[in-house]
Parts: sequence; structure tokens; C-alpha cells
Amino acid sequence: MNNQTENYIILKPIAERFNLVAKEITDNDIKHIIKEAMKEQIKGIFDFDKLNEMTEEFIDKNEDEIKRAIADCIFNKLKV
Repeated sequence: MNNQTENYIILKPIAERFNLVAKEITDNDIKHIIKEAMKEQIKGIFDFDKLNEMTEEFIDKNEDEIKRAIADCIFNKLKV
């Protein structure tokens, strides 16, 4: 038996199983896999901890202004 025949005998069952699994994957499964991979890449790019820290600092520094803006918004909605 030559090397090519031996490789075929070994790899054919693996290829057949792979083919069966590949046929069961739906377009939605593929979209989900891509979305999850993109989410992980985005998480790696952005430092969300720093963003959260900056947001908290902004809120702390501008708390009164934010409260006034919320109150004005509620008041304007209630006038209608």
C-alpha cells in the first residue's frame, strides 16, 4: 500500500464526518459565529473599563447639569 492510499483510508472517514457536520450548519449559525467573533475583536480593540471610568467621572462632574436636563425633559413632556 502506497502513502497516498494510506492517507486516503485514514482521512476519508474524517472528511465524511466533517461533511455531515458542515451540512447541518445553517446560515443563522454562520451569522452567529461571525457576530460573536466580531464582538470579541471589538472588545479587544476598545478598553471598556476606561470608557466606564470616563463616563462615571463625567456624570460625577456634571451631576447637577444632568439632573436639570432630565427635569426639563420630563417637564416639557408633561406640558404636552
